[in-house]
Amino acid sequence: MVRSAGFFVGACLYVWLWVQPCLIYSCGAITNFPPFYRGWSFFLAGVQYPGGAAQYVSALLSQLLAYSWAGAIVIVAQAWAICACTGYLLKAVRLPAGRLLRFVPAILVLVAYARYSFHLPLFLGAVAALAFACLYIRLARGKRDLGVWLVLSAVLHLVAGGAFLPFVGLCVAYEIGRGRWTRIGLYLLIGLALPYVAGVLILRVSVVNAYTDLLPLSWRVRGWASREQMIVAVYVAYLSAFVGMLIAGLGRLLSARWPRRQAGDRPGAGWLVRSFRRPAVQWTLGTLVLFAVGGPAVVLSLDAGQKASLAVHCYACRRMWPEVLEASRDCPDSVHVMNAVNRALYHTGRLSQDMFLYAQQPDGLLLTGEDHNVYYWHAFDTLIDLGLANLAEKNLTECLETIGEHPWILERLALVNLVKGKTAAARIYLGTLRKTLWQGSWAGDCLSRLDADPNFTGGAKTHRLRTDSTALFYAKEAMLTALVEQGDGNRMAFEYLMAWYLLTGQLAKVAQQIERLDAFGYAEIPPLWQEALLIYAYGTGKPVDLHGRAINPVTEQRFKHFSSVANRHGRDRAGAAAELARDYRGSYFFYYFCTVVAKR
Repeated sequence: MVRSAGFFVGACLYVWLWVQPCLIYSCGAITNFPPFYRGWSFFLAGVQYPGGAAQYVSALLSQLLAYSWAGAIVIVAQAWAICACTGYLLKAVRLPAGRLLRFVPAILVLVAYARYSFHLPLFLGAVAALAFACLYIRLARGKRDLGVWLVLSAVLHLVAGGAFLPFVGLCVAYEIGRGRWTRIGLYLLIGLALPYVAGVLILRVSVVNAYTDLLPLSWRVRGWASREQMIVAVYVAYLSAFVGMLIAGLGRLLSARWPRRQAGDRPGAGWLVRSFRRPAVQWTLGTLVLFAVGGPAVVLSLDAGQKASLAVHCYACRRMWPEVLEASRDCPDSVHVMNAVNRALYHTGRLSQDMFLYAQQPDGLLLTGEDHNVYYWHAFDTLIDLGLANLAEKNLTECLETIGEHPWILERLALVNLVKGKTAAARIYLGTLRKTLWQGSWAGDCLSRLDADPNFTGGAKTHRLRTDSTALFYAKEAMLTALVEQGDGNRMAFEYLMAWYLLTGQLAKVAQQIERLDAFGYAEIPPLWQEALLIYAYGTGKPVDLHGRAINPVTEQRFKHFSSVANRHGRDRAGAAAELARDYRGSYFFYYFCTVVAKR
């Protein structure tokens, strides 16, 4: 008891503070996160088919992952329940070392969450199968064991669907050790027939769903890379007790066929063997093995890169800009991270100053959804900020179809329809959101505002959102140019257009856009733009009209020093880049030299 308490309390703290289940809730790369709605209609729609009750409970528990402390309790409670039930079953068949082996599936459950996979419904199915097997062993006595098994089977199939089949396997493994072959055959026959009779013939579900719901073999899992990640943990959760019970049962049958030694023929155990047989010694050694092997296995399994990517997604969805920039430093380079970083830099007033302190490439500036990749869908928030409501709606609808009815996606679709004036569609999304656990108050407030103002009038941002064109879905430069030329002061579109020119090396267009600085309220030319203008002016020998502004002398001096170092290395661009990186990493000089110049 003390060992289990210490292990799972430590696991709970680890999951809460390091794994952070709120990152799983953000669904940056998860496509099977279940929705949950308050009210009887959602409850009754779920429980009327096999496995619906377990899926309803798992959907409710999944919402608690929005808060890391609550999510940690849910995750560790699952691991503890699987551990406790596995231990009870292994003890029932007297398997040696069962008290320690019961931790194996629990450790893998924790590892699965540390790898940021989502199998909460499947783990709940495993808990149900194991718990009902424990009830069978506890309640089955004498002639009533068949009646107990039939009642438990009927209830479990209705509650947990396909998880009923592992329950049958556990009961069969238990009866093998007791040598009750008639009962084993009866259990197997009923186990194969019950899902078809109750599920297919009576409740009218498909054959596949009747036999595989809440199992890792389900079509809802197989074929999806994100859903098959760490699926081995689910198999272990279901099969570890079954394998242990089967080995113990077969071992008992085989030992019954072999003649045992008489007590006088047995060799005496040595002092060392007798010491290891002492309960206190076994408990101490087991505890050391658990914490020396299980603890590091869980801690070292943490996927730091995936955690950082999900943190960027989560913070970007919540508009927590400093946290986005901090988390991005631990991320592998990807266009989704670049998109979030650039959006955070813009909203903190640093895009035209610090953009190249972070990894950049043209495709990472603006994701328009042309690749139909809906993972890390925070990228589509950039479209909303820019005023591209039609394009944002198109991509978010694809997210809704692929990822599911996640509250954050529904919230964005409601917002887009509100600002476009499609209040009827917005009411549908808001009505759905009002039934969720965490977005209900926001949705109710919006519905109240709609009742008071049916047109839901807004400011300039609302106007921009209503006037974007569906004809420019994927042409990024054309989209940004159109937004800038609308003349309604879309400063974000202007900075993104200039960033696009920098990333693609179109310095002549940077020089042409300087005339718009007055319209967008720039007192000075931002630092990165100054560097681009210097490269253009010296490279072409053409003067640039700065429209009453000037290049900072320090910037010009840095350009001359940069050029002298690059020229000194001649064609040795690798050597020049290594020396220039010490003083110029993060400047546009360095980016231009390493990308545009390197491609010539």
